[in-house]
Amino acid sequence: MKLLLTSMSARKVWNIIKDRVNISEEEFYRMVRETLEKVPIINEEAAAIMVAERLGISAEEILFPPIIGRILEIGPIRKTRSGAPYRVFTLVNEKELRTCVAFGEEHVSKLEELMERVVKISRYILVRTPLGPLTRVTEASQLEPLEDDVLPPVYKLEPAKCRSLEELKGIRGQRVVRGLVIIDQTTEIAVCPYCGSVVTLSEEGWSCSVHGTVEPEIRKVHRFQISDRSGMYPATYYGDVKDAKGKIITFKGMFIGEEIHISKIYHIADITEFTTM
Repeated sequence: MKLLLTSMSARKVWNIIKDRVNISEEEFYRMVRETLEKVPIINEEAAAIMVAERLGISAEEILFPPIIGRILEIGPIRKTRSGAPYRVFTLVNEKELRTCVAFGEEHVSKLEELMERVVKISRYILVRTPLGPLTRVTEASQLEPLEDDVLPPVYKLEPAKCRSLEELKGIRGQRVVRGLVIIDQTTEIAVCPYCGSVVTLSEEGWSCSVHGTVEPEIRKVHRFQISDRSGMYPATYYGDVKDAKGKIITFKGMFIGEEIHISKIYHIADITEFTTM
């Protein structure tokens, strides 16, 4: 008996693999029908995936196609009970923001160079947790940078944005938001040139808690009061920025306690020049 394909399942699989195989669409459907006749307990999608695997494309690549996004945030390096390093990071694109965790020395060290760059993740594992879906980038996964023009910059990706400072306060992790700088008080601090930690002065010289005696770098600290319709909040920014007072800044940051910690300022605009993000 000749089976007719009745759903879009086989075509969906074909659209994923068609550029990577050397057979025609008709031949692919013929193989799917033959598989359904031999294994009648499975559905059409499973049969199409079995055919794809015979053609050299794994089920994981079909059910979990590569993810492309910009890295919005990277957490510190931690270790599992067995001593394996891992690192949580956030990936954002035009449709979604997802929490990921990378395992293994190669991925953990590579992340350091990929902040806000476009990356593609393949052969990942998607797991469900009490805090929501988690994308696991295992040692068998691929994490590779792509050209920058593949996606808009982070501050233009809607899932990365907050509508207000108040909304930012209720979110774990960093997001992009904007506000008016009411006050900008600038001071300077001495930090470790290797890790950026504040150093202390002793009889032996400047000392870092991690790297010992160092020759410190002097960095500016901006202590802002930032306002939008939701209220006014204190904020800290370690970096160079000029004439921020009275300007609207678009920035990436997060609340730590009652204060916003700004990690990056993308844009500074006069009120008269301001346009909606």
